[in-house]
Amino acid sequence: MSSEASAAPPASSAARSDDGRQGPFRQRLIGTVLVLVVAVAGFGFAGLVQGPRLDTAELDVASATRLAGERLTLTLNQPVVEIDAAAIEVEPATSVTATVDDRDIVITFDRPLDYAAEYTVRVPGVVGAYQAAPAVVEHRFATPDEDVYVLHRRSHRGEADLVQRSSFADPRPEVVFSAPRIQEFARAGAVLVVVTVDDEGRNGIALSKDAQPDPAELALPQGATIRDLAASTTHPLVGFVLDTPAVEGVRQHAAELMTLDLSGTAPAAPLPVLALDGTPMRVMSWAFVPGTTSLVAQDFEQGLYLVDALGGESPTPLGVHAEIRGFIAGTSELLVADPDGGSVLGLADGTATALELQTPELADNVYADHISVLDGEGRYLVSLVQARVEAGRNVRSSMLAAVGADGELSKLFAPAVPTSVIRDHCTSPNGRWVAVAESPDDSRPDGYSGDPGFTERMTTIVEISTGRVALSLQGGFSDWCAP
Repeated sequence: MSSEASAAPPASSAARSDDGRQGPFRQRLIGTVLVLVVAVAGFGFAGLVQGPRLDTAELDVASATRLAGERLTLTLNQPVVEIDAAAIEVEPATSVTATVDDRDIVITFDRPLDYAAEYTVRVPGVVGAYQAAPAVVEHRFATPDEDVYVLHRRSHRGEADLVQRSSFADPRPEVVFSAPRIQEFARAGAVLVVVTVDDEGRNGIALSKDAQPDPAELALPQGATIRDLAASTTHPLVGFVLDTPAVEGVRQHAAELMTLDLSGTAPAAPLPVLALDGTPMRVMSWAFVPGTTSLVAQDFEQGLYLVDALGGESPTPLGVHAEIRGFIAGTSELLVADPDGGSVLGLADGTATALELQTPELADNVYADHISVLDGEGRYLVSLVQARVEAGRNVRSSMLAAVGADGELSKLFAPAVPTSVIRDHCTSPNGRWVAVAESPDDSRPDGYSGDPGFTERMTTIVEISTGRVALSLQGGFSDWCAP
């Protein structure tokens, strides 16, 4: 009995022994927990002291170079109470508006952004929900490069015509398509659509992707002729006007507007745009609406219609107007002209606003030629031609001028050779650049009945705000020049 009693210590003694062993461990554990609590509290306090910080940023940079109203969403680490919207800075400078939605600061760009540019957006005075000290939120992003295409006609000297491509980041020209005679072309994304002319003057349509060596040929009715080929700047859609010769007094197609959806792996067949009565629409002129799958068409009674190019809805009448003059860059605001003046039709809201272009004073031997309207405020570009007599012969020279809403005229660009004449000009999809086509005053017509031009054409890409030249290419008929 005594030996068993001595072998087992009292319960109280065992408990004291365990407490003695666990005491230091418990003290270390409690100390560690306290340190973690203090660290977490410190991080939380530091976050509150630092104020709002940027977590993520979202912007479709490709669309932002083609459409006005694109949005940059800056998502912060905490709800936003206030920002100094009036003090937001964007470099390179462009106008914006801003709103707040919980953790998001939404910056809306009032016009399309520039190509191949690095932007910085700074939002000052950002006050978060957790502390009152304002912070500055900054975000940087780059916009993509933009390809520039021109048609270089050389058939008048026995060589194949070329479609050439260049870009702002890499101005070296690259041949992407060639054929004995090319009437016109359009680009929808990576697909190049080319209207060719054979020896008998008949048209064909070729589809080429990424300069493929064997382009696909689109089937056309016998003896078909094509005009006013154009592509959407934001969707894989192409349109053209189709005519066929009369057979026994009947024409299968007469000035019918056709569309082609290039979104599939293989191109669909061209489909006619239907009028209100369900028959193919006969058109004088037409244009795609930027940022949509819609187009505007004008019939031979000068009626305008808004049409779903995919055929999902009936046409919407837009009234009667004498002439379509395209869209304000990156918007659905349509420019139209009438005998009593011009106007801007807001297709998004159904508004119509008078547009008055001020006429600058010109010398007696200077006359205005082609006009490109830049905005709804009345700013526009105009090519001016000066005629004079030198050594007994008539000589012409020209320049491209910018005219402000107040009618003030300023020189934007002049050909390097004084006797070269500006034949055409058209603005880029973002409205920040202009393609200027010129040729010598004594250059000859190039012999094309469809979309005729002049030999020895040269195209120069000029920045509208500064007059800076980005690149020059042999050829004309830039893909920016939609019908």
